[in-house]
Amino acid sequence: MTDTNKLHAIREHIQNLSGLREESFGNRIRKTVGFEVLDQADLINSISALLEVCYYALDGHGSFVEPKHPHKTPIASVTKVIEMVIDLLPHDQMYGLDKITEILEDGASKKA
Repeated sequence: MTDTNKLHAIREHIQNLSGLREESFGNRIRKTVGFEVLDQADLINSISALLEVCYYALDGHGSFVEPKHPHKTPIASVTKVIEMVIDLLPHDQMYGLDKITEILEDGASKKA
């Protein structure tokens, strides 16, 4: 595989990766990541779960949960935060890097 073909194959893998995104922001490039939510209520639930887990980590006593949400527990908040962290893990990037490594190793093994 020629270097040009390798670069073309690498570009194809990088082009379709989700996760880290670059966008113009004024006179600089901003890099962002995201996670999927169902609706506005799910977004609020995600943010409140992050805050609750921080609260539990700092205090560990009492309850941060509002009385109007008695079904929420520390376990539910921690579970939600773990789900968010899993969603933010760069699975696609790791797959892309594996493919890039495979392309590069294929060329190196043919030269040897």
